[in-house]
Amino acid sequence: MGEMNDAACMADGFDKIQKLPDPVPGCPNFRRVPGFKVYCCGQPTIAGFENALNKVCGDTYPKDGPIIWFNLRQEPDVYVNGEPICARPPNKIGEYAELGDITRDIQKANEEEFLKVCEKRKTENGGKLKAVDINKKELEFEVKELKSLSQVIEGLKEKFPGLVHWRVPVCNSAAPLPADSDIICKTS
Repeated sequence: MGEMNDAACMADGFDKIQKLPDPVPGCPNFRRVPGFKVYCCGQPTIAGFENALNKVCGDTYPKDGPIIWFNLRQEPDVYVNGEPICARPPNKIGEYAELGDITRDIQKANEEEFLKVCEKRKTENGGKLKAVDINKKELEFEVKELKSLSQVIEGLKEKFPGLVHWRVPVCNSAAPLPADSDIICKTS
């Protein structure tokens, strides 16, 4: 994606993001692939992760059983007060961010760097982080908690010890790379 210092912070949640019936709080457009134990959603809040996992497990599937969560995003996410904020090129606000050949390792490194950048911006701005929504409206958050996606997943493993998180960053407008398809097929 380039330099995280140049990245804009974009709020992942927005008004009217929920398009499907039967919403799961904090987990936009949660749905099941008919006939399979495969579920999909937009980027959840921290509470939304847990709500989705509780719904998937229900009363019968053990919370310590194997659960695989694939994150197919190319851009890194951090969580500000439980809400997801992604790094975007400033010219890609509110549209698909086609970021090119992003690998799992690049995405993980970008997430770690984006967390540092957000921490620095917060410190330089008196404990507040500036962001934009998908309509480029400026936002400002008083940061009480700042976590990386990796930290969020590790926290979820306390209640869902069988949870495995796989990053498979795919381009929105193209088929997954062969290596990415292999990861999904071999993991499933």
